[in-house]
Amino acid sequence: MSAKLTLLIDEAVVADAKAYARESGKSLSKIIEGYLRGLRKKQPKSPEEDLPPLLKRLHGCVQTDDKRDYKEIIQEEILKKHR
Repeated sequence: MSAKLTLLIDEAVVADAKAYARESGKSLSKIIEGYLRGLRKKQPKSPEEDLPPLLKRLHGCVQTDDKRDYKEIIQEEILKKHR
């Protein structure tokens, strides 16, 4: 099902977009629709969704009271190693 959408866009941008659509043999609506669909695919719903399957299963299995960032912990361990 399609819906009509009205946008306010700079005239020069519209002219360039129409020229691009004409050159690529696609409608401007299809180009914009594809772009908008791509935006949702690029944004994971949660950080865990980007993890490989093994890490997804392990995620959250270890609890700690340590509130430090993992980068701080790594930095401390590197400093200990090189003292």
